[in-house]
Amino acid sequence: MTENVKNWFVERFETEVFSQYSQRTSRLGDTVAGGGSFVGDKVYFPRIDAVDAYDSPAFAKLALANAGQDMIEVSAKPKFVAFGLWDPDKNKYSIATAVEYGKQAAAAISRAEDDCIIKVLQGAAANGVKRVGTDDMDAIPSIGDYNTVADLDDVAEAIALLGENEAFEGEEVTIVTPFRNKMQFALDPYMNSNDVKGNMPWNDLNWRRSQRLPVDAGAGGVDLFVYAKSAIVSAYNDKLTKIDERDGLSLTDVLGYWNQVGAAARSNKGIIRIKSKASFSLYRQPVRTFETNDEMIPA
Repeated sequence: MTENVKNWFVERFETEVFSQYSQRTSRLGDTVAGGGSFVGDKVYFPRIDAVDAYDSPAFAKLALANAGQDMIEVSAKPKFVAFGLWDPDKNKYSIATAVEYGKQAAAAISRAEDDCIIKVLQGAAANGVKRVGTDDMDAIPSIGDYNTVADLDDVAEAIALLGENEAFEGEEVTIVTPFRNKMQFALDPYMNSNDVKGNMPWNDLNWRRSQRLPVDAGAGGVDLFVYAKSAIVSAYNDKLTKIDERDGLSLTDVLGYWNQVGAAARSNKGIIRIKSKASFSLYRQPVRTFETNDEMIPA
């Protein structure tokens, strides 16, 4: 137990953590599927290949779907966030201080799930995704290169690739980009063009930003990802464990929480990587025009 921090500080910190944690969703946590079961330090996700329904004559014995199925086993490593509260500062702590510590703890726990999902995307890009029921790895589709800034053409191609896989038809689809790339997409006149009327597929995407996407420092590139919700699974143990103790002989009380997080890729066909140049100056693409009566009129 903490010794020199007042009880009201610990209680207010705890209240704020749970309040923020219950209201906050991680940036990527709601873009993937759930359904994991925790067993000790591991989490298991069920995985089944797509199947089709079939007709059967009356009284005929039903045929089993015989779909490929397995359980994805993932190490659910504990994630910690602990603050050191120094004895000489104990008279400076207030309700506002406890609230701020609580907000930061809840935010760190949420980012832990985001980091876990990004590592899954990075692993899928580097190694592929294990095929159901086997140890074979299937590569995910990749678009673009590290010498060119990704544009809406790349995004449209990624959407088309997902659309061609019937298993993901009608699913919620997310694109994760660095903030600079998102700003560049916003400068594309097609993002809000009336030329394509209501048929703007990129508007149906969940646009999420992250500065923690994998970067190829040697090539000067970064990986963007477009993925269907069911292609990735994630789970976290919502039983937060409080850390409330004295740090040995040091003049410090330790206060914080830890929990478990796990994530995995379920299908290589539901994840598309878009390679892009990482460092570039923002630029505005010219608006297309056409000539009529010797005047230039915006298209």
